[in-house]
Amino acid sequence: MPRTQQERRADTRERLLAAAAQLFADHGIDAVSVDVVAEAAGRTSGAVYDHFGSKQGMLLALLDEWEQSLVTVIAAEFELAASVGDRLRAVATNLIVHPSDETRRLLLLEHELELRAGRDPVVAAVLRHRAAEAHARMARGLAAWMAEGLIEPVASPDTVATMFRALVVGLEIQHRIDPTSVDTDAITATFGRLLGVDDVAATGPRTRENR
Repeated sequence: MPRTQQERRADTRERLLAAAAQLFADHGIDAVSVDVVAEAAGRTSGAVYDHFGSKQGMLLALLDEWEQSLVTVIAAEFELAASVGDRLRAVATNLIVHPSDETRRLLLLEHELELRAGRDPVVAAVLRHRAAEAHARMARGLAAWMAEGLIEPVASPDTVATMFRALVVGLEIQHRIDPTSVDTDAITATFGRLLGVDDVAATGPRTRENR
């Protein structure tokens, strides 16, 4: 049965956004033109302008529709492990030391979006909105840990969530530049110090492969 025009337009939009996400991560937002995105998606540049109006419009649409974010992934890693130590080690392993190809591309795209947000208040506002729900979820989890005495109330849960995310971003960049500079134990211990937890690095490794 032939697809309707609405279905064809939805497919084109999805293809363009998927191509943009991959290209922006691999090459940087500024280095990727509308023509390159269109070619990667198997469409014309006119399709980009028809759907999004401009490259900026395509970027904002990507932010609006793309559900994944670094905060979402951190929150998911927290929820997949049992103890605090296991959760911190899961983040260290799966987001910094041994990320999957998909996670690595996500992190690259996050870096690109944050660089753009530093120069573009519209992008910054969309990024804040996009991460708000996952950030709140992470802050609630930290608040529960504080209430249970599992971590120290070194700051408000909102502040700790923000600091934790920033630490993940910085350590991931450092490990990407020099993989010998930090390892899983050191990163896990650093996370533990941020949260006021001792001896977390002694916990056995938990990665996607052994869950």
